[in-house]
Amino acid sequence: MTEKSKYAGYSSGFAVNAGRRNKAMKIVEILREKTERQERLSLLDIGTGNGEIAKYLSEFYNVVSVDVIDQRVVQEGFKFIQVEGEELPFADQSFDVVISNHVIEHVENADFHLSEIKRVLKEDGLAYLATPNRFWPWEAHNDLLLLHYLPASQFNRLLKMLGRYQEDVFLMTWWTLNRKTKKLFSVNTVSEHICKWPLKYHMQCSPFLAKILSLVPLQIYRMFTFINPTLVVVLKKTTRLS
Repeated sequence: MTEKSKYAGYSSGFAVNAGRRNKAMKIVEILREKTERQERLSLLDIGTGNGEIAKYLSEFYNVVSVDVIDQRVVQEGFKFIQVEGEELPFADQSFDVVISNHVIEHVENADFHLSEIKRVLKEDGLAYLATPNRFWPWEAHNDLLLLHYLPASQFNRLLKMLGRYQEDVFLMTWWTLNRKTKKLFSVNTVSEHICKWPLKYHMQCSPFLAKILSLVPLQIYRMFTFINPTLVVVLKKTTRLS
């Protein structure tokens, strides 16, 4: 695994600047729904990328952001720390909130990534995690159809053969993500709420379509979480044994 692939999923399919504020506000809205705390909380953003999302989050939180490569275009509003690997350079229970936004698919050891999130998260803290769904037919990082259904090693090798390789991608299905996160956390799935009420979560959607989507029962969306293009969960620490 190259150094770039550890955290920096932002130079490929998710590197576009358009809609960065909307993406940050989606995170803020989801976190607001899951906590009653009103004070300004400490937040760790894993995978800084160009820094825009960290900057927008800093309007609401005290933000520290980490990445293995400094790709920042925006630098103000948050503290940036360049890290050498996947181990987070912070003491246990350092943050009220941890964000892993389209990062876990770029780390080879997802279990370690999750364990580090749990370690630095306070006992009453929240973690927001979003990742592309392997079962969604379109692979957004490389703009390819269906080829990502291959095992990750074969898919990454094929990308190199096709001259499309940018960095390693280890996509997960809903079942895999659910199994791994439940070893360490209690898991609250948010994907279906975003589908039902897209405008509430700052998604680009026409009011007419948003109205139609809101009429679909939430249970229907839950039935099809496994095929949702993006898996979004909020995690809380638990003492459950793995």
